[in-house]
Amino acid sequence: METRQLNGAVQTDTRASYKLSVEQERINERAFLLLQRNRERRGFLRQRQDKGRYERPTRSLINHGYGLLKNNRSREEEPQVRQGRSRIKLNKKASHRKRHTPSEQALYEIRKYQRTTDLLISKIPFARLVREVTEQFTTEEQQLRWQSMAVLALQEASEAYLVGLLEHTNLLALHAKRITIMRKDMQLARRIRGQFL
Repeated sequence: METRQLNGAVQTDTRASYKLSVEQERINERAFLLLQRNRERRGFLRQRQDKGRYERPTRSLINHGYGLLKNNRSREEEPQVRQGRSRIKLNKKASHRKRHTPSEQALYEIRKYQRTTDLLISKIPFARLVREVTEQFTTEEQQLRWQSMAVLALQEASEAYLVGLLEHTNLLALHAKRITIMRKDMQLARRIRGQFL
């Protein structure tokens, strides 16, 4: 009994080792293919850089499966470049955009919205909200209709009020040595203004 069990254990071990060896061979083949592709890509990029250094390409480069350039037009189809225009250098590196920190982005948005006089809330949802509120305060017999200019005037006034309230709320948050505005800042701003909750 013991010898059979040992033989069975040996057989399962050989099967497991066979499976492992097959999987390892597959992994090795995949790794070898990836290595070969990387070598080809490096060689292609080196050739392209050498061509860019020593000679000007007569025709636009063709995409070789690496997502480099997709323009297949010949030189005759390309528009003629004027003599006065400055020509782009081929070996010049592409300039990367500087990423802004959240505070810089917020300041940029503040300046952007301070320059404009456009409305910030979209008009149709605001008009819908106004009609919904007026329906709550009127009966079915006494339905009100809004002129478009009246809704725009109301939206202008409400946005001016909200912007002023948020300015005061921000000042109170800064006074409390915080950057983030909180509910208590807005409540205090309204209380100081005389608009009791």
